[in-house]
Amino acid sequence: MEISREHWHVAFISWFALVPIGFLIMYRSFPVGDVNWLNLSFLFVGLVVTMVLPLRLPDVTVSLERWITFAVFLQYGVLAEWLFTQLAMIILLVGGKSTFPRAYRMIVNSVIFTMISMVSGAVFHLFGGEVGMTGFKEVVWFGLLYAVFYTFTNTLLLTFFFKMISHPYALFGKVAIWDYAATMIVFPCSVALYFLSGFFGSKAILLIGIPFVLIILIARGMVQSDHLGQRLSAAGKIGRDLAERLVFEEVIQTFLVTLKDVVPFEHGYILDWRRQDHLVLLMGSENGVLSKRATAFTLNPKWTADGGLNHEETRVYRTRKEVELFTNISFSQGVECVMIAPIRRDGKTEGFLILGSTKKNVFHQLDMKIVDILTGYFAISLVKARLYEQTIEKSERCGLTKLYNYRHLDAHLEQAVSRLRTGKISDLSVIILDIDHFKSINDMYGHQSGNDLLISLATILQTYLFPGATVARYGGEEFVFVLPDISEVEAMGLAEKLRREVASTAFRIVSDLSETREMLDVRMTISLGVATASKDIEDANALLRNADRALYMGGKRAGRNRVGVYGYEQMEMV
Repeated sequence: MEISREHWHVAFISWFALVPIGFLIMYRSFPVGDVNWLNLSFLFVGLVVTMVLPLRLPDVTVSLERWITFAVFLQYGVLAEWLFTQLAMIILLVGGKSTFPRAYRMIVNSVIFTMISMVSGAVFHLFGGEVGMTGFKEVVWFGLLYAVFYTFTNTLLLTFFFKMISHPYALFGKVAIWDYAATMIVFPCSVALYFLSGFFGSKAILLIGIPFVLIILIARGMVQSDHLGQRLSAAGKIGRDLAERLVFEEVIQTFLVTLKDVVPFEHGYILDWRRQDHLVLLMGSENGVLSKRATAFTLNPKWTADGGLNHEETRVYRTRKEVELFTNISFSQGVECVMIAPIRRDGKTEGFLILGSTKKNVFHQLDMKIVDILTGYFAISLVKARLYEQTIEKSERCGLTKLYNYRHLDAHLEQAVSRLRTGKISDLSVIILDIDHFKSINDMYGHQSGNDLLISLATILQTYLFPGATVARYGGEEFVFVLPDISEVEAMGLAEKLRREVASTAFRIVSDLSETREMLDVRMTISLGVATASKDIEDANALLRNADRALYMGGKRAGRNRVGVYGYEQMEMV
């Protein structure tokens, strides 16, 4: 997360105004007194061990160092506790991850923990608590009072801080609740350590520390095992979701959306590399938004071996400096860690998955293994989707003309009528056309020559298509145009233009019935029928019947080579 100059200034001013003065106040008002340095050294070792073993739960990390710092406070007072807390903070910041700059976090945390130590220590003494108390009830009562105020002050200051930088943080949210829970868990251990230290000195920490660390290790193992199980279960679900998708684009969308359930990233991209020398961006996900155009990612389509894309194995680049060395890809500022995984099938790399995070060192070995598994599922699902689409394409295409067939026309026209009824399109027109005297052409030149004419006519018809329009072979020598958002007048003009072009075209064929199979120029004409739907039309078949009636009444019966319009006698031939 980027921190504004103003927030940096506030942090520095707060530190210089509070931390040195707070230290002096604690030093003079709450002196440490006699110090058992050996005992303090053992406590410090316990602090370090606890800090390097945080309990990482989903969405929150719980640090249990307070079982040491509370005991230090009860034995040596506020100043000693403050020093231990500052050291714990430094240890946590060195090994922890955050979207905030490390220096900024250190300054802010130093201020917050100084204020927490002063407030909770003052409350403790104000209500009559004393360092080194020996009575069980007094220690528990005043120690609990101190622990509660310590935690409440911490939550209150964090809420104020995050509100100041416009970052979400709830006073009684998940993180705050875990903070209170952690305090209640460790407080009895702190009291036990305090009393045992009075009897056994520095050895007391072994009696509490060893079981405490073992419990932390067991809890960490259980959490990690549970987390691993959840991620593997989620990965299996992703595999099933991908298997259910039969459309190429849907497979990619599903993969990028569901992948966030098992791998943390803000930016994800799928690149096609089937040509081996050229990269194509198929789709990207930037902060959860899917698009075929990337705004935070730049791609150099000419692939180079040293461009940063390894086609043999998954790799993680953990620093921005490593990422900036890429030549094939580059990211906008803010991406700190990148994972690049080849998408392989049958031992061959066909693409790349690129994941970027704004956090440092976010991708781990487990993430890489999960990605390797899922890219395998993904590659198989893409192949299946391609085959399915090709099968559908073949089943909905005329084998001769390569235009759509009646099956596709029927479904497409139904959808168009539905869109008209719901107001998604304003008009819907249909043109049906038929080759005049096509049987005579077949009889004269042969059926193969007739097929050649159908192919040539289909080529002309495709030149009249525009986005949203469809042309299909209706059967035999009949063809149909479906024209959304085209009015009756516009459809009439299009039909007349098409009629003229066909009538003026010399179609070159090889006579199938000629012994010499010479090349011939053949002319033919077409008749057309136009119908435009009203919003209360019963169904798609009614619209086709109207166009068919216009074809025969206004086209064929009127003398052929004409355009008939449903509801009119006929158009005059020009």
